[in-house]
Amino acid sequence: MNISAAIVKTILVAAILAPPVVSFADCPEGVRPTSAAEQQKYLAAMTALKAALPATVSGYEVKMDQLFTTAPSSVCKGSPLTAGYDATYTSVEQRKKNQEAGQQYEARIEAVRKLSPEQQKQADDLYNQGKALGYQSIAALKNKDQAESDRLRAEANKKYAESKAIQQAHLEKVFPQMKAIEDEKQAAYVSPEVRVHLVGRDLAADRKSPKSEAAPIEGGPGAYFSADRALVVSLVTSPDGQPVWARLEGDRTNVQAIARQLSPVSAGAGQLQSKNR
Repeated sequence: MNISAAIVKTILVAAILAPPVVSFADCPEGVRPTSAAEQQKYLAAMTALKAALPATVSGYEVKMDQLFTTAPSSVCKGSPLTAGYDATYTSVEQRKKNQEAGQQYEARIEAVRKLSPEQQKQADDLYNQGKALGYQSIAALKNKDQAESDRLRAEANKKYAESKAIQQAHLEKVFPQMKAIEDEKQAAYVSPEVRVHLVGRDLAADRKSPKSEAAPIEGGPGAYFSADRALVVSLVTSPDGQPVWARLEGDRTNVQAIARQLSPVSAGAGQLQSKNR
């Protein structure tokens, strides 16, 4: 029996909007089923987390994850059902700067890679000589002179090899310069993306790490840069009593620009209400 396209589409959408399944391999002590109340709070928290993020930011492209339509049916034993939400903000200006800088670096690499006029002429002359000998080899073969054809083909290959050797020698000579420019290009690259992860879980303990760094953000009490350089911002306590934190990864300037858009949210009427809305 054939399944209709509509049914297939429904199945695919349900799979995409369903949370990942917790496996026993992820939970050494096994899993436990989640209650209907937990699942209801989870879905409400997911909606609230999404609402806490700005849907638009001037100068940035925004990609927000779709919300799950169902909550996880199980979690690891001893663990709460924790909501988390992700979004990515891409700086249009930084992406353009990267493209322009990349073109400039590529132009510099090409200028170094390119043969001098004298070298190029020598390589071209040898190549053209090989090409002419190749045609002569074909003509000899048509005249059924196999020996002469083979000789001419060998001479042609020799000319081609000499031409290629000029280019190869040049590349070996300038390779350190090309690599230095490529390294400079990589060092100058700034990721235009800011990846934001909101989670209903306390991340304040990380702030005690000697490698963490305070990061006062207006409207973001308790903000700090973690040991792995992510910006972590305290937002609010969710309806289920869990503190909400935002973790932002990316270039520090762009990360701080997005963090300033994360105004504190307040819990009320059973859900989070964003002051940005």
